[in-house]
Amino acid sequence: MNRPKARIHLPRREFLIKGGAGVLGTIIAAGTLDSVSGAQTPSAQNAKANLHAFKMGEYNPNYASQWTVRIAQSLGYLKEVGIDDFEVVLSEQYMPGLIGHSLDVTHADTDVLFGSGLKSGLPIKMISCYRQNEWWIMGVRKGINRPEDLRGAKITGGQLNGRNTWIQREILKKLGLNPDKDVTFVPMGGGSDSRLRAVVNGQVDAASLLPRHKAQLERAGGKFLYEQPHHTPQEAYAALGGWLSKNDDTAYAFTRADIKARQWLFKPENKEKAYDIMIKMGYKIPDDFKKLYQVALDMISPDCGFDSAAVMDEFVESLGTIGTLPKGFEWRKYVDMKYVWAAQKSLGLPRRPASL
Repeated sequence: MNRPKARIHLPRREFLIKGGAGVLGTIIAAGTLDSVSGAQTPSAQNAKANLHAFKMGEYNPNYASQWTVRIAQSLGYLKEVGIDDFEVVLSEQYMPGLIGHSLDVTHADTDVLFGSGLKSGLPIKMISCYRQNEWWIMGVRKGINRPEDLRGAKITGGQLNGRNTWIQREILKKLGLNPDKDVTFVPMGGGSDSRLRAVVNGQVDAASLLPRHKAQLERAGGKFLYEQPHHTPQEAYAALGGWLSKNDDTAYAFTRADIKARQWLFKPENKEKAYDIMIKMGYKIPDDFKKLYQVALDMISPDCGFDSAAVMDEFVESLGTIGTLPKGFEWRKYVDMKYVWAAQKSLGLPRRPASL
């Protein structure tokens, strides 16, 4: 199959913010995209890929973002289903690459997937869930020990209209505080590491942080005042409807191999080998990251599914609140779990989510 190699350099979130639809239109003009077909759902038990070479888009170089597909590759699960040549293409231009046919499937933030489908009008489909949870964490500086100590505090989640700030507001509510009256939110550029420095230096009293920041914050006398995983299907694997209509067998086969790898990864006795696989492939994994093994697994879906339609409803509603997606966004138009459901059944796993 001849495919144009789209070379569009646009950061993944800028793609939506700065004329994403125009970029998509340029790609569409360069090639033909097929519509979604109404193919019936076969069994994934003996699924064999019709494509033997498979390119997957990835935006995150971190080992944990590629863990399951690399395990499927290393342990031979992909070859078992007929995918002999598997390549991960690391690029922030993963959505243009998918639309331009230079990628078969891509890892994507779910909000970017939905937003791209909405703005382009193209049948971009979520076919699998990668990270089904996210950590809701509020890190606080030395001297803050109880929720009451936050009255009058300065808190940052980065951008004032971003999801991290929204999460901090929700955490405050859970702690019995009023985010509009009891604290002041301040904007901050940079990523989570910048927010950690701001807490440690006393620039702010609390901030949205990540699990890997815990040790450094505690060494500076601070702590995580709130630390809970939350059901959020925040990352997904996406494919074009036209590609799926031609390569259904490959989609079923790939998903089955991925779930098989995830089931292997989630067995505690495979922990050291799971890290060794990634290290041998050239990924750098500091010892501090190895200590977060269970934290990493707590985010990843063990079966490519997510908890329920209700948690996706809640996630999409939150994205509407902060303006990432329009309120009332119909996410079901952009999700097709038939590949996951068939693979789950073939591996003796319960159907998850039970329905949409």
